Amino acid sequence: MPKQVDHDQRRSQLADAAVAAIDVHGLDSVRLVDVAREARLTTGAVVHYLNNKDDVLLAAFDRVGLRNAERLEETRGMDPVDRALAYLPNNDETAREWRVFLQFWGRGVSDPAFRERHRAGYEALSDTLRQELAEAGAQDAAVVADAMIAGVDGIAVRVAMEPDAWDLDRMRKTVGALLLPLLAAHQLTTPQS
Repeated sequence: MPKQVDHDQRRSQLADAAVAAIDVHGLDSVRLVDVAREARLTTGAVVHYLNNKDDVLLAAFDRVGLRNAERLEETRGMDPVDRALAYLPNNDETAREWRVFLQFWGRGVSDPAFRERHRAGYEALSDTLRQELAEAGAQDAAVVADAMIAGVDGIAVRVAMEPDAWDLDRMRKTVGALLLPLLAAHQLTTPQS
């Protein structure tokens, strides 16, 4: 009897392997065989579940976006500074995801499929934050959400590019200097206030 394979689980495994392989080899240099090795599968298994390199890259991009969406949900109700820290590259997993995500920014400029996924991911993130901020009483919830995302993303780029210069304490102070006045200016208090 043939071995039963959970197709969704295998695609998830391959997406994780693609993220790891892109981190090691780079977006332009990664090959299907690199993803297969990372997943401990054959190249044939990779193309069985993900047809080609473009599908593998899209799966990796979606995986990173999914983890950000999960983190946003997992941190709901937390102090805004701690919540932003969970999103920043502050451990091996988030640092890898940010290094990979930044590589996709360049591709998104010229590739409509990645640009659309990028736009949709940020739109979902912004919508979630906007709704939370509106529920907390923000009148300009969309503006505050966009400002929060832009500021935290800017810090994340610095941390990803200069990891030795950004310890957790520097991240916390910088996020606090950015977010706390923004929230106060819109009469939003933190849960610990």
